[in-house]
Amino acid sequence: MEINMKRIITYLVSALMLFSLASCHKSSRIFSETAAERTEERIELCRNALVARGTWVMEYFPDEDLRYGGWIYVLEFSPDYTVKVWFEGAGFIPQADPVTESEYKVELGTGPMLKFCTNNDYIHFFSFPGGPNGGGYRGWGGDHEFTIMSISDNYDEIIMKGLKSFNRIRLTPLPGDETPEGYIAKVHASEKAVTRKSFDLCVNGKVIGTATRETLPDFNNYERFYKSKIWTLSYEMPVQANDENGNPMTDENGNPVYKSEKVVENVCAINLPDGVMKLYKPYTFKGNCVEGLDGQTVGTFRWTPGVFSSNDYYSGTDSFYQITLQ
Repeated sequence: MEINMKRIITYLVSALMLFSLASCHKSSRIFSETAAERTEERIELCRNALVARGTWVMEYFPDEDLRYGGWIYVLEFSPDYTVKVWFEGAGFIPQADPVTESEYKVELGTGPMLKFCTNNDYIHFFSFPGGPNGGGYRGWGGDHEFTIMSISDNYDEIIMKGLKSFNRIRLTPLPGDETPEGYIAKVHASEKAVTRKSFDLCVNGKVIGTATRETLPDFNNYERFYKSKIWTLSYEMPVQANDENGNPMTDENGNPVYKSEKVVENVCAINLPDGVMKLYKPYTFKGNCVEGLDGQTVGTFRWTPGVFSSNDYYSGTDSFYQITLQ
């Protein structure tokens, strides 16, 4: 019995060694390049993508808690590793020119990374501590180093992630008929068109609550500007009531008894040309103050003319329900 067991163990060990050798041989056929070579190819792909499209619109969100809104940059990458930067917040930064220039690099970090490596008053505004931006020792929670998460096949979208904030940052090519200055002007026009701080939050024509912000945009004042990008949604959510013992309450017919519970939540927005306002991530409604609303989402709104200018309103463009701010 002991001899047979030794033979079985010897057979198993030999089989495992043969399987391991076969796996190694198979792996060498799959990957004809070394890991270092594949990494360098990936980095070179990122470099080529940035330069191939040349000029990009960056949707930028500082702060891990999204307290300061979303901001538009326009970036022009050159093959010599210099970048020109336009910024919708240039009015509150002491910089004479509408464009700043500095250096960038693409290298391996937490994956392929885009780094803005020399000082740029625009691109580093949110990330540098202290100084004229008044952000304290942590700045405004922004990033100047980004992990490149994905590049579309046609180089028409690059998705990055902030190294500190972990926020999703999106690059799309500047439309061919646009100049950087013209694009920023169109963003400002979208922001200036909305002259109200408070709206009724409506679903399928029914007012369920309010959408408010603290200030209107002030292009020359950072605090007022960013507060115009943070909206507070407030509405009543029906929830089933419980008795004093914590048991769900029902009426004499056995139907659930509901009570109202107030929902108050902040959402972070960024403005694009043509009256478009996009939330950092789609907002998910809670409760069925309108039948079936619970779990429904909306992420993008468009400023829509009414019969009179006083009737202009934001209309949700990506929801199964008619979501409006009016």
